[in-house]
Amino acid sequence: MATMAVAQRNYHRPRLVAAQLLSVALPGAFALFSHGGLEYGVMAVGALVLTFMIWRTALAHCLDVQEGIRKDQALNAQNQRFDAALNNMAQGLCMFDGDGRLLVCNRKYIELYGFSDDVVRPGIEFIDLLRHSVEVGNHSVADFDPLHDKFVEKMVSCESSTFLNELNDGRTIALSHQVMSSGGWVTTHEDVTERRHAEARIAHMARHDALTDLPNRAFFQERLREALVRIPARKQVAVLCLDLDRFKPVNDTLGHSVGDSILQQVAERLKECVRENDTVARIGGDEFAIIQSATFQPEAGKALAERIVSALGEPFYVGNQQISIGASVGISLGPQDSLDANQLLVNADLALYQAKAQGRGRYSFFVPAMDQQMQARRELEEDLRRAVVNGEFEVFYQPVINTHNEKIASFEALLRWNHPSKGMILPGNFIAAAEDIGLIVPVGEWTLRQACLEAAAWPKNIGISVNLSPIQFRVGGDLVRSVADALVVSGIDPERLEFEITEGVLLDETLETQTILGELRKLGVRFALDDFGTGYSSLSYLRSFPFNRIKIDQSFIRDIDTRSHALSIIRAVADLGTNLGMSITAEGIETAEQLEHVRSEGCSQAQGYHVGLPMDAEATSRLLEKSFPADDREAA
Repeated sequence: MATMAVAQRNYHRPRLVAAQLLSVALPGAFALFSHGGLEYGVMAVGALVLTFMIWRTALAHCLDVQEGIRKDQALNAQNQRFDAALNNMAQGLCMFDGDGRLLVCNRKYIELYGFSDDVVRPGIEFIDLLRHSVEVGNHSVADFDPLHDKFVEKMVSCESSTFLNELNDGRTIALSHQVMSSGGWVTTHEDVTERRHAEARIAHMARHDALTDLPNRAFFQERLREALVRIPARKQVAVLCLDLDRFKPVNDTLGHSVGDSILQQVAERLKECVRENDTVARIGGDEFAIIQSATFQPEAGKALAERIVSALGEPFYVGNQQISIGASVGISLGPQDSLDANQLLVNADLALYQAKAQGRGRYSFFVPAMDQQMQARRELEEDLRRAVVNGEFEVFYQPVINTHNEKIASFEALLRWNHPSKGMILPGNFIAAAEDIGLIVPVGEWTLRQACLEAAAWPKNIGISVNLSPIQFRVGGDLVRSVADALVVSGIDPERLEFEITEGVLLDETLETQTILGELRKLGVRFALDDFGTGYSSLSYLRSFPFNRIKIDQSFIRDIDTRSHALSIIRAVADLGTNLGMSITAEGIETAEQLEHVRSEGCSQAQGYHVGLPMDAEATSRLLEKSFPADDREAA
């Protein structure tokens, strides 16, 4: 028994057990053998056999204990790895048995909900855990019953599900639930608040303008379709399209940061003009659109348009800069004009085009005739593009005479379009379209070059004046280079070339415009202020830029015989020009009496149908040959 006890105490050291057994058995067996005799020999062998059997039993016990220890160690290591993995998960995890008692949960689960370690322990029932969640502020007490019912329905009746758990602190937890085959369930919990916010921001950005945070075109059309479905009887939905007047020059000259600030201010003013259930959207660039929800029309649409024109007509302030722009508005009504959202927007855009054609700060309602006009406009634009390619333009020349001797002083170059099917078209019918579609630059360059080439054959004292569009100062091309090239190619004296510019060129008196005018002046060309008297700031232009000639607008000439003040204005302008060292040209002279009036009031030059009609280059050459015989031409 003592030997067995020794073996048991040293089960983990089988060699030591063997040595101990042998140290006990071998001396006794040796003594028995040494005593001699058969019975002592048998006893010695039996002692050895017993020792061997004890050793085998001890070895087996040793191996069993060691195996048990290894299994315990392996299980403990596995549990440690499981705990490490469980507590290092990015998600919270909990497991309940079939009776709704907590089996296991990880550290993330406790932290996610702010649970107490003393309360949330294995064995707690699910309903008690939910009450604890209410206690720590995750849910309100009033929500407990519906919350419990929702969880029970998800956990018990469904094999698997994923749903969102909204907490009182604004966080959103996503729960993924799976029923276990042995009963109970396991859930994972993930805080998806930031992801949900990011998704919401992306969804918002997809439907809103980044600069103004207004709905974009796609969202606007979605809102419009919804509004058209819900129109009550005897009411209509109004769609207002508007764009800003004079915004592009401001954006180009003062910088995009200033332009962006103005657009943001425009958005705020528009929101102040509409009702809460109306929609304001930015549909591109400086274009905005509004859905005026169902109301009585056209009165409501008219009132809103007037508020918008008034609000956007007020100055804008960016830093220390005061900027005035304004807006034009087009309005269409549904279902009167259409029940299709896209068509209503098109109709409002057509009305906007009409409003802009009437001048700045106007509004206009859509009428069916506008669509026909737009179709004609598109046809005109296509014909214009073809005309540029095919060279269908021609320059006509109208004489300007000296009022003292009625001799030709110069000619004004006037563009004509020789349309293959419509005949000769005057510039008033196509110049605006050419400006809108960006063709005025190549057309203007061709007109300038052609006029200079044909004027090169005239007497040296006969000038040529060419009109410049405000667009030529803003869009594409290089005006100064074009003028320099025309002078070089034609060889005419720069002083014979004069540019007629209107208030539109100087209206946005930008550094770029001043630079271009200065560089043209350095080339030696002359300038005339056209249509003088029609702009509110014509006198300020005379102060800011040294013109060589003033052309009095023909509207004053027409009123000479009917309005006494017209003659007084002509007299005052003539005196002003004389004092400033400028020549004065009266436009629109149609009778001998008008010519006599302007001559007596001090106008040095006259132009109009009474003086001479516009004529082509060949007729102009014949007139000059008749007016300036060969000897006179040499002298000139």
